[in-house]
Order: sequence, then C-alpha cells, then structure tokens
Amino acid sequence: MPAASAQKEKLPDKHKPRYVLLAEEILAAIGKGVYKVGSLLPSEPQLCRQHGFSRHTVRDAIRILQKMGVVSSHQGLGTRVESARVVSRYIQAFDAIPDIWEYAKSTKLQVMARRMVEASVVPAEIADTSSSPEWCLVEAVRYGKPNESLAWTQLFFRSEYAALVDRVGKRRAPLYALIEERYGVKAYTVKQEISGVVISKTIALHLRVKPGSSGVAMTRRYFDLNRRLYEVTKSIYPAERFDYNVEFCLEHGKDADR
Repeated sequence: MPAASAQKEKLPDKHKPRYVLLAEEILAAIGKGVYKVGSLLPSEPQLCRQHGFSRHTVRDAIRILQKMGVVSSHQGLGTRVESARVVSRYIQAFDAIPDIWEYAKSTKLQVMARRMVEASVVPAEIADTSSSPEWCLVEAVRYGKPNESLAWTQLFFRSEYAALVDRVGKRRAPLYALIEERYGVKAYTVKQEISGVVISKTIALHLRVKPGSSGVAMTRRYFDLNRRLYEVTKSIYPAERFDYNVEFCLEHGKDADR
C-alpha cells in the first residue's frame, strides 16, 4: 500500500466522507485522461490498493460516479468510463453539520430578495414563530456552475440577527456559520425533512424547468444549545438534479471500517 494512501485512510478529510473523496480522485483522473472514455477502470481490489481505501468505500465511490453519469458497471466485465463530463446533477453526502459548510463552499448563492417579515407570514410548517414577532427572509437561487441552477432557497432567521441580512450570499459560508461568527450562537441540533413538491411557476422560472414539474423540498431547522429555533432554510430542487445520500455504519471500536 502506498504510504500517502495509507496516511489518507488514517487521517480522512474532516468535512467529506471517504467515498466522496475517492470519487473526486477518480473523477479527476478521468478528466486528466488517466482513464480514457470507453476504457475500464481498475478492478475493486486494484483501486483499494492504489488509493488505500476499503472495498466498501470503493463501491460507494463507484456508485456516486454512476449517478453522475461518468461510469457504468457491467457484471462480468467491470466498470467502464462513459464520459469525462459530469451530467448536470448535484449529489449531497452529509455525514455531519460541517458537511453543510462544504456544500456552501462548492456552490454559489445568488440573492434575489432580502426583507423582514412578520411572524404571521412565516408558514407554520416551516418555523415556530410564537417566540419572535419578526423574521428575516432571504430568497435566493443556488448555483453549482455558471448558469446551472440547483435550487430555490429561502432562509428564515430571527430578527435579532438582522445585521446579517446584507451579508448572506457575499461569502461562501452557510448562514449558521455567519451567525456563530457574529453572535457566538452554535448550531446544537439540525432537524431535516425531505418531501416531494410540485414546482410553482415562479420557482420554475428561476430553476429553468417546466411549471408543475416534480421537485424535492429540503427543510432544515437549526436549534441552539438551549433548544431554541433560530434559523430555518427551505430549498426546492428539480427532482432530476437532486440525489441525497446518507450512510449509516455500525462501528466496532478500532475495527470499524469508517
């Protein structure tokens, strides 16, 4: 096993799962022509030896590349490189709160509107508005690449943090990080809900999809150490551009694979 790869296995990136890192390495190699379109990738055992990752990690990385449309797997043949260009699709793989920061860093938020709203205007299913008479609202479109819209996003946060309204979108950092930096409030718990939606005409215009098409809504509620709700984000993605991956792993002390 190469020393560099072995070190990577022992000291993984703090913000990304290992299979995402490996998928990025293979994707970079494809882009450089190391693995040419039409050729086969090395076998799973070979990739394990080359990169210093477990077989389980290799399989998860290949699965991500398949969903990107970069490779295809064929039983008895192997994994073939289909394209050096990623299909317009954004894959999220969040293992912890810090991964949300990675998502913010790798995408761009274009703010469309900033305003204060009364609690009565905030949808009850989004936030418990009983403890705050006013909320800040920022509406924006998130882009993965220039002219590649990923999601329509609404960010609600308590009026006491109104000084941040003009800063959202100017830095590639999630809102909860800006609140922590300015006010010292830490996100203790994040509750997430995912549901199917029909994309409205207004949102469809921003996302460049047909009105009435299928979408995925992801709502996150941020609570501080006192269990107080202080931020809510709701993002709507076109269904074909959304793929959310969560990994659960049973660990056994030092023998744990991840």
